[in-house]
Amino acid sequence: MNLIENTTQHSGNIVAAKIIAMTQKLITVVTQDGQYLTVPITNQERKDNLFIASIKDIWHAGIWIPVNRKFHRLLQYDWLANPAVNS
Repeated sequence: MNLIENTTQHSGNIVAAKIIAMTQKLITVVTQDGQYLTVPITNQERKDNLFIASIKDIWHAGIWIPVNRKFHRLLQYDWLANPAVNS
């Protein structure tokens, strides 16, 4: 099962979170209910300067973002978007 299908089926795992810290390998977030999660940054994401700059901007602006609580992953779409499933 790919991440999009799993996220759609288990939407209770999707939570709003705010970035509170960032290192080269991890993003630390706090959820609305006060749970702290660490999200690993993949090698591909580390090499992506636009990704890193965007995450830093989101962090400094204090924007709440959707995070999968079970898999400790950032989502590529928001709560309202209907994700396209790759065929």
